[in-house]
Amino acid sequence: MAGFIEARSGRHYASGWPARLIVRGQSEARRLFAAIDPTHVLSLKAPGLSYLGPRDLAPDRHLILKLDDVDDPAAIAAPNREHVAAARAFADGLPADSRLLIHGLQGVGRAPAMAIGLLAALLPPNEAVAAARAGCSQPPSPNRLLIALFDEELGLGGALVEACNTRFVPGSGTLRRRGDQTSTSFAFDMLEGGEASTDEAP
Repeated sequence: MAGFIEARSGRHYASGWPARLIVRGQSEARRLFAAIDPTHVLSLKAPGLSYLGPRDLAPDRHLILKLDDVDDPAAIAAPNREHVAAARAFADGLPADSRLLIHGLQGVGRAPAMAIGLLAALLPPNEAVAAARAGCSQPPSPNRLLIALFDEELGLGGALVEACNTRFVPGSGTLRRRGDQTSTSFAFDMLEGGEASTDEAP
């Protein structure tokens, strides 16, 4: 269970889950599955690409969301509100002792953003960002569209976007020192709802 982080705020999801999670890339998630020892998996898969992550989990233990790692809400297969809602509903149903493995292709863009969003339901934005970073095996560059969608869904008024812009250099996968650069505002009115593509475990 090494590497799992959780919100230690005393808050939790509906079933008691404290957002105990870890972020990995697809290859790590598959090769090191036994060592990571998750009870549940959230897979973020680009449409049209073969799924090569963990398999043979019970359907109620594995959620696959199909979305691309893009920041433009108008792009095909861009993250949307339904992806966020599906992830939050999955989290709401996790037993209190669950260990959630979140993975995308590399574990750098979509997966860290998903982890930040799930943690932000229980922690202040800056703490959610810092906690998620500790759960990643690679330097993250969180998908800004997913972050904005979680920000809007949680009613954070741009605070989660600001926390990510302060902590991370967009697109570089490297940490930014607090206050080094002026953050970029996100156009929330660009966000469009769309049909989320989800799969049960293969």
